[in-house]
Amino acid sequence: MKVPQVTIYAKQAGVEIAPYVKRSDGRPDEGRIALRFFRLEGGASGLRFVVEPAEAFELYCRMRKVHKDGGKESLSHSFTGPEGEVQSRLTLESYSRAGKSGYALTLQRGSESINVPIAGERFLYAAEFLRHLALSEAWIAAPPSVPPSGRPA
Repeated sequence: MKVPQVTIYAKQAGVEIAPYVKRSDGRPDEGRIALRFFRLEGGASGLRFVVEPAEAFELYCRMRKVHKDGGKESLSHSFTGPEGEVQSRLTLESYSRAGKSGYALTLQRGSESINVPIAGERFLYAAEFLRHLALSEAWIAAPPSVPPSGRPA
C-alpha cells in the first residue's frame, strides 16, 4: 500500500506531512492530516500537529497568502492530555534575517518549539500537498452493516 507523504528537511529539523486516522471509541474512524515536526539530533522527540481536512485546506490558503504577501499566520489547537490542557500553535511565516530570506513552519507546544526553514518552492509544494490531502482525507468509515452504495441493506 502506498501512503502519500512529504518530508522536508532543514539543517537541524524537519517536518513530515502525511495522512492520519483518528480513532475514537464508539465512533467511526475519520481521515485527518498529521504534520510531524522532528529534530535531526539523535534521541530527540518530535511534536505532532493533527488537522481536520478543512483545516488542511485553511493551512494551504494561509501558506499561499504568506508566500504572496509575506508576514505571519498561525493556527492554534488545544487538547486535554494526561497532564491537563495542552496548547499548540503552528506558525507559517516569511522571514528576512541576516541577509537571508525564506519561509518557515514552526510548531510550539509549551516550552518546546521546532522551527523548519524552507525555500519558497518547497513551501508552496507543502501547501499544495496539504490541499491534496484536504480532499483525499475527507472521509469517515462506514459502519459494517452499510453496503458500499450507502443505503442500508
